[in-house]
Amino acid sequence: MPELPEVETVVRQFVPLLVGRRLTRIELLDDKLTLPPAICKTPRRVEAVERLGKQFVLRFGDGAPLLAVHLRMTGRLKWHNQPSAPDTAHLRARFILEHGEMLFYDLRRFGTLVVASSAEELAPKGLDPFDARFTPKWLFEQCQRTSQAVKPFLLRQDRLVGLGNIYCSEILYTARVDPERPCNTLTRAAVARIQRHTIEILERAIEHCGTTFSDFQDSRGEIGSYQAFLAVYGREGEACPSCGAAIRRIVQQQRSTFYCARCQR
Repeated sequence: MPELPEVETVVRQFVPLLVGRRLTRIELLDDKLTLPPAICKTPRRVEAVERLGKQFVLRFGDGAPLLAVHLRMTGRLKWHNQPSAPDTAHLRARFILEHGEMLFYDLRRFGTLVVASSAEELAPKGLDPFDARFTPKWLFEQCQRTSQAVKPFLLRQDRLVGLGNIYCSEILYTARVDPERPCNTLTRAAVARIQRHTIEILERAIEHCGTTFSDFQDSRGEIGSYQAFLAVYGREGEACPSCGAAIRRIVQQQRSTFYCARCQR
């Protein structure tokens, strides 16, 4: 599933391709996708391309509604400006501009298109890790309110948006925090490490165009490369990069967690 770094990667790649250009029409190729006819047929100038949580958002001029694409499990957005016809396998929608088009592919068809009158309508419940309000103090206060294990807590989209299973394992390893530790037992220092490494790891993942284990591709059809830098995720039985102990795997809420029992307390 594309998480925050993957969506941010695609947003940054599409900014120079879409902003200031005219979207002439949208063609829906899947009956599960619905948009008002006026949205599909009315040409509009793209004013901005943004990320809201894990949503890819297009802003238009003249007070037109915002259009959000949620990639869900297997969705991807690809740029096409070649004379040849695009690949149509799993193609669900075409965003056609005067020169080129943005294609929405989705193998499992869970992705959605949403129209909203304002960003507030699209805003996720949880806080974005790049929001200025995401501070050690804020995170410590959230942790003090629950005895939930810290790894499942970080995955809660009503608390923090877009971390995902892979990044949570990496964040807690780098912060040297046991993924099973109850949140309300964490010290301020431990929470500060989690907050700091959350931002650092997300930034590094974005620099490497995200992480690809199965489906994610960027706007050019290329996979991310951050998986080459993962310290613990997917490395059960391998040596911990820091101490050499075997990396362990446990299951928390039906999701695999990878960690070093010696380094993470």
